[in-house]
Amino acid sequence: MEYAFDQIADKTIYNFEKPLHKVPINKKHLNTLVATVIVLLLAHIPLIYGFTPVKTPDNLVTFRVDGTWMQLGTQPFVFASMAAGFIFNKDEHLKTRSRALGLVFAILLSLKWSFWMNHHWFCAVQLIIVSCILLQVITYLDTRGSIQLSTALICAHASENILQSIFSVSIIWALILIIFVSWIEGLGVTIPLTHMKRKSSTMSMLIPVMYNSTTSLVMYYTIVEMLSSFYEPFNILQSNTLSWHTGVAAIVLFSGVYYVNQFLPELEEKSGRHLIKEWKQQQYTIKGWRSEQKMATYVNNIISRNVYWNTVIIFGLWSFGIVFKPPVSPTTLFILISTAKQLKPVSSWWN
Repeated sequence: MEYAFDQIADKTIYNFEKPLHKVPINKKHLNTLVATVIVLLLAHIPLIYGFTPVKTPDNLVTFRVDGTWMQLGTQPFVFASMAAGFIFNKDEHLKTRSRALGLVFAILLSLKWSFWMNHHWFCAVQLIIVSCILLQVITYLDTRGSIQLSTALICAHASENILQSIFSVSIIWALILIIFVSWIEGLGVTIPLTHMKRKSSTMSMLIPVMYNSTTSLVMYYTIVEMLSSFYEPFNILQSNTLSWHTGVAAIVLFSGVYYVNQFLPELEEKSGRHLIKEWKQQQYTIKGWRSEQKMATYVNNIISRNVYWNTVIIFGLWSFGIVFKPPVSPTTLFILISTAKQLKPVSSWWN
């Protein structure tokens, strides 16, 4: 299977030359901005034979706009990036294989939307062409962009929603959520570490309450959104209004997020044994402990407890968003805040 997707990647992904010098951060910001604007423009161009009204995107973790050239958007590629780790070997070709897998998903969704849903065949051609363009843009931004294209699009759309609601009551809920999310991300359990050779040299390691952040929720919604694209009844799992659908969505969401949260530390190599190994490489160990196995068990217990509260907090924020309807979802706020932390201040863009 790896060979087949390697061949697809070789034939569909343009081989951009690696930059000879480090790309300045202002140039990376500019590249990301230009790519984001181009994609946003595509999201305002209706499909020629689609006849589907253009509407505001309501997906939480991917960007797509129904009835436009961004009918599929970044959804196939985001889903493929998550699925690739379970399908392919984790080596240096994993990223290109995941991009090829994303293109395959995009082609299947294009054909399904055009023929199964009785749209004109030319819609499939349009969507496949746009997916190929997105594939090249995403690849280009790997080395010449500041943040992922999907993240930039989500942030741009969220910012637009916040500005449109600046004089409404919902902006109050957004401010409350921003304050709460910023505060909760700073909470955690501190583990004191000491240097193995220089006992006087100590440091503290924070195990955050939001240990997996919103990764589990992003994975859950990406899977749900992809399933909904193939089979519409799964849309009830994205219910954001108070109805019996919301009860079903709530049960499945809590179970799904908790399940994903359980195996994420091992999958992302952030479990107790991985942390102990990493600290040991830096010549640090937990103060007063000698057994690596016991240290790993101790750290895993903290992680498991934090993962549980991570799930509870995410579910609580999701419920808050259902009842009070802020202009952007709590999930999007987490993405916005984490993205803002990664970037330098705007004033440094042009320095």
